[in-house]
Amino acid sequence: MHKIHCVAALAGSLAAGLVIAESAFAEALSAEAPVCAPGDGYQPVCGIAPPEDLELSPDGRHLFMSITPGLAGQQVSRLRVMDLHSQQVSDLDVAIEPAAGWGDGQCAAPTQAPGAHGIHLSRRADGRHQLLVVNHSGREAIEFIELEAADKGWTATWRGCVEQKGVGRFNDVAATPDGGFVATVMFESPSMAPPLPLEQLLDGRDTGYLMSWAPGRPLAKVEGSEAPFPNGVQVSADGRHAWFAAWTVGEIRQFDLQDKRTLAHIPVGYMVDNLSWGRDGRLLGAGIADVAAFQRCFASHVEHCPVGFKASALDTASGRHRVLFEAGEGVLAGASVAVEVAGQLYVGAYTGDRLLRVSEIRPED
Repeated sequence: MHKIHCVAALAGSLAAGLVIAESAFAEALSAEAPVCAPGDGYQPVCGIAPPEDLELSPDGRHLFMSITPGLAGQQVSRLRVMDLHSQQVSDLDVAIEPAAGWGDGQCAAPTQAPGAHGIHLSRRADGRHQLLVVNHSGREAIEFIELEAADKGWTATWRGCVEQKGVGRFNDVAATPDGGFVATVMFESPSMAPPLPLEQLLDGRDTGYLMSWAPGRPLAKVEGSEAPFPNGVQVSADGRHAWFAAWTVGEIRQFDLQDKRTLAHIPVGYMVDNLSWGRDGRLLGAGIADVAAFQRCFASHVEHCPVGFKASALDTASGRHRVLFEAGEGVLAGASVAVEVAGQLYVGAYTGDRLLRVSEIRPED
């Protein structure tokens, strides 16, 4: 979770080490969720666990969701699915059936239901639908899950994995054309407890980097990719470039995976979290607008954090960045992802009880 994203995944583990500067902050806020009512240009879908990352199903009728614990630690990390017509949400149960060619053949099947942080949906070379899932539950790994259409939605089957044997903690993942992936590492730690106090983790210093894996090659750090809290990631269609969010400095960065160098630092004016591709090829992002508000809410476990957010689009060819939607406090507690669905935006969050449907995406001028 921003996930910090990690936010959500770390809510319990950071608490013990935090010094709460404003002890009355949580008490001054209502424990109840904000009113679930439409506003100018948006409609909330409420009463759901926080969907930190989102992927649109191949048939365009469902949203796959990664659920994080939230800032109050009220949820169990897992996969869920929303029927876009009925807006009903249900858990996506995952059957365990290993298959050759999905991940590292030496990676064992999970002993518990996988959690879910960053997720990425792609079509494999054989035409099958693959969902990559960052999993912190029971182990640190990228899980390979096959999605198949069914009479009433979709089924999910675990096929393989790549386990992290080092100390890098994943945040997000994106498939590459060679059957592998690129993942962001937000920081290094033997557990999900970060190695620095929260204020230092958020001050803009380099804390993480990219890692890559492909069939026949080990999981390895991508040299030269160090960045401040790497978050959401996407890969260009040709596999040459990774686009990723440097969350704590409010940037989207372009990294050349072949030459091992950063090509562009694009400031977006907010803490951009997860990334997705729009239908017109622009890179969509969403995130919170105020790091100080996040620090206060995280320290006091405020589930419905009063913080504004933005959603935006980046033309990766020209470098032009444009805000598509923004809102102040009380609309969405911890925006973390924007996904295009039939010309609208669905904006998810790492905490709270809702997502937003934004009525229209403005095309590039």
